[in-house]
Amino acid sequence: MISLTSRHRLIVALAPLCVAAATADAQDAPRKQPVDAGVNSAPLPLKHTPRPTTGAITSQDLMTRLYIFADDSLAGRDVGTEGHFKATEYLAREMQRLGLRPAGDSGTYFQTLPLKSRKVDRLSSFVAGGTNLTLGQAWGFSGPANISIDDAEVFFAGPLTEEGMPAVTPEQAKGRVVAYSITSNGALQRAVVGRIEAPAGAAGVLFLMPQQARGVLNYVLQGGLSPVDPTQPADARLFVTDSATMRIFGNGMQLLVPGALGAKVNVKALVEMQSPPFAARNVVALLPGSDPTLASQYVAIGAHSDHVGTARRGLDHDSVFVFNRIVRPAGAENDDKMGNAEQFAQINAELAERRKNGPGRRDSIFNGADDDGSGSMAVLEMAEYFATQKVKPKRSLLFVWHAGEEKGLWGSAHFTEHPPVPRDSIVAQLNLDMVGRGSATDQTGMSADGKELRGGPDYLQLVGSRRLSTELGDLVERVNTGKKHNFSFDYAMDANGHPMNIYCRSDHYEYAKWNIPVTFFTTGGHSAYHQLTDEPQYIDYPHMQRVTRLVADIAAELGNRANRPAVDGKKMDPRGSCKQ
Repeated sequence: MISLTSRHRLIVALAPLCVAAATADAQDAPRKQPVDAGVNSAPLPLKHTPRPTTGAITSQDLMTRLYIFADDSLAGRDVGTEGHFKATEYLAREMQRLGLRPAGDSGTYFQTLPLKSRKVDRLSSFVAGGTNLTLGQAWGFSGPANISIDDAEVFFAGPLTEEGMPAVTPEQAKGRVVAYSITSNGALQRAVVGRIEAPAGAAGVLFLMPQQARGVLNYVLQGGLSPVDPTQPADARLFVTDSATMRIFGNGMQLLVPGALGAKVNVKALVEMQSPPFAARNVVALLPGSDPTLASQYVAIGAHSDHVGTARRGLDHDSVFVFNRIVRPAGAENDDKMGNAEQFAQINAELAERRKNGPGRRDSIFNGADDDGSGSMAVLEMAEYFATQKVKPKRSLLFVWHAGEEKGLWGSAHFTEHPPVPRDSIVAQLNLDMVGRGSATDQTGMSADGKELRGGPDYLQLVGSRRLSTELGDLVERVNTGKKHNFSFDYAMDANGHPMNIYCRSDHYEYAKWNIPVTFFTTGGHSAYHQLTDEPQYIDYPHMQRVTRLVADIAAELGNRANRPAVDGKKMDPRGSCKQ
């Protein structure tokens, strides 16, 4: 799952600105769940010898697959790297072995994302009112294209909001740089990562930010990979802090009124775009439906195949494990927690006990076993299960492993913008992201009012199951009960206005925004979330098996029922921003 702390790190900088059943035996009886592996019970081995997988959904199969997919040799599966490339090769080989049809580009299983590495030329310039502004301190820019503006007057349109942009007439925009002020975190998020349509005839788009938000300039100037869609116009944006706003308008942004005109500006913003050494790829496979009519409709089942790569330097694995469990029970969500004297005494005592078994090991790889190796391998296990059934579901099944989820839902956004089947033929999407834990010792999230959520032997979080389709939500509940999966569903993270905004933070959102009913299945967060300790030996495979069987039974029900789930919820704007 994409990290709130990493995806929205720019928002943290602006915090002061806030202005106010799947097998023959489908019955899963409740059972006792082991405590966190490696704390009070013996962990699974660090390495596992692979065994042949079968058509049944089993914990042994899932263990075999996940130890392969989250192995150190894949170096954390960061998108655009050799490790992630190898991970997608593994998925494609399995699809070919199982006989599923390729549904990617040019008859392959791969759908390649148009990613480019962005390098900013530091000789770029911005001259306002005769003053040359300093790049990275007074101004910055984003986007994959060069920006060239000569003697263009700046027109202030008003404040940008989370909902949209102030109206600008073609006469007001013609030949001018149209400026918008940023006064809230939500508006900043929209300015940096949202879709922005430049007013017709404008020479450019400029965002005015308070001086204390200067750190955002480094964010928009940073290099690394980003999606560049050749079918869309280049999306270039300029950003300035209040000192530059003074040069342009003679006033700070708080004193500006819509319609104000500023000085003429000259901008030469230069970037070099290069393809990554290894292609970033979705893996897409199709199992045709058995009904001649319903086969033209699709149930999409997905997960994301990437994770966050490697650390700059190795750390002691046991120290990270114990520190996070005690100080940061929500992993990366608790980056701000540093620990106190009492906690460090507990950490040192536990580490002393561990050292009696020998020295620790250095670790620098974010293996992503749970995030989202667990979801990816659950989808792969379902693909083998359905491929080996004598009678296939009436509707077709579309298995999709999305790339770049950790960077900002890149793969799912690309898939839904360029679907291999008609988008409106997808009747539902089932998303699995982090389905390998959820024990009573895991802090799986927080309620909307700030109370800790904890897992348990029958624990499973659901998000979004009724937001677009009440019928889909009812179906999920009915399958859980009717097929005796016996999960206790936790809907707390699905609350409207929940500050963690989970509905918008995994791949299901990119389907939901096109009004495709979705359900997000997860066993929730834990202390290894986006940490070096997210490794295969800490996964609860019997629990993961139960989740996989449940989702397979839901997919079968969706595949065989007479009607597609009706959309009766509030429809979304696919070009708008997401707020839970």
